[in-house]
Amino acid sequence: MITRPTPALVSLAAALLSMLAIVTLEPGCGESAPSTEGTGVPGAERYAPVTIRHSDPANAGVLAYGKRERIYERELAKVNARIEWVPAVGAFSANFDAMNSGAINAASAAISPIVGALSRNLQFQIYSISDPGSTQLAGILSPRGSDIRTVRDLVGHRVAVNLGAHGDYMLLRALQNEGIPADRVTRVPIQPPDAAAAFATGQIDAWSVFGAYYTTAVRNGANVIVREEDLRSDDVGVSAANVELLRRNPAAFQTFLRVTQELVELAHQHPERFQNVFTSRGPTAISGEELQIAIDDTRRLPLPRVPTANDRTRIANVAQLLYANDSLDREIAVDEIVFDLDAAAGTLALAEEAAR
Repeated sequence: MITRPTPALVSLAAALLSMLAIVTLEPGCGESAPSTEGTGVPGAERYAPVTIRHSDPANAGVLAYGKRERIYERELAKVNARIEWVPAVGAFSANFDAMNSGAINAASAAISPIVGALSRNLQFQIYSISDPGSTQLAGILSPRGSDIRTVRDLVGHRVAVNLGAHGDYMLLRALQNEGIPADRVTRVPIQPPDAAAAFATGQIDAWSVFGAYYTTAVRNGANVIVREEDLRSDDVGVSAANVELLRRNPAAFQTFLRVTQELVELAHQHPERFQNVFTSRGPTAISGEELQIAIDDTRRLPLPRVPTANDRTRIANVAQLLYANDSLDREIAVDEIVFDLDAAAGTLALAEEAAR
């Protein structure tokens, strides 16, 4: 069962979205016009100029470290690409309007929110994927003092999820693992910023959530019903981008992937460098047990790669679970979800050779 949130519960998310960076767009295309200026790096002019507008990585992780050190900027310039880091809400699905307009044209996420956005006709596709990593900082929570302590206790209760995205998937997977039909629980579709307030004030009985929202709730006394690491989740980390941008300059995203792989390998050796990247104070900073968990997780970060045949099966499993439980407006085929970077780069190379 799915219920819809009241206008009061969605107002904060709408306000946050309205604060996102605005860019000048070509009318009706949802993607900003390509830059006509090169990066000035010798040899870069053979690639089509593109500007990657990536959701901001906040204060931790390989993207945050790469942003601070300007590594992505330097390497992307070699293939005529620029990068802008756009302020964003900490959930892919909460940034749909910004991505649909072109204000954000690339992001990191899990599989599920990409599939959910595609069902709403967002022109994004996945171009890299990782193996399952440590997922201690995501799961299903109940408020301090609640009698809801197990997945079976959720039956008959209201659980906040970002519908058709990662929180929704985790709840559906937890219910599936226990043999509980999804309609025995009322899913309340609320994006994480509003769900935090609803959870704190008792308007919902439980919350399926991740990242900083999860750690903040646990820090404030929430009960952990189940962690994602115990769900045998297929909803692994991916990177995705606007399809036209991917087609225009696949080398830019091959470069983005390569740099990310190199940073992950560095993170395995020095995981502490990738925490509190910009500040060690304030709401985005972590310390104590949370910091140690993050360091341990970073030491074991899986390497991203272009999707394999097995990865495509994993992606199909996620899409099927969401579709079977009415989280998607339509069924999504894997070929619509995955972009083959290497094939696209090869096609462009052949076209260039033929043109000579």
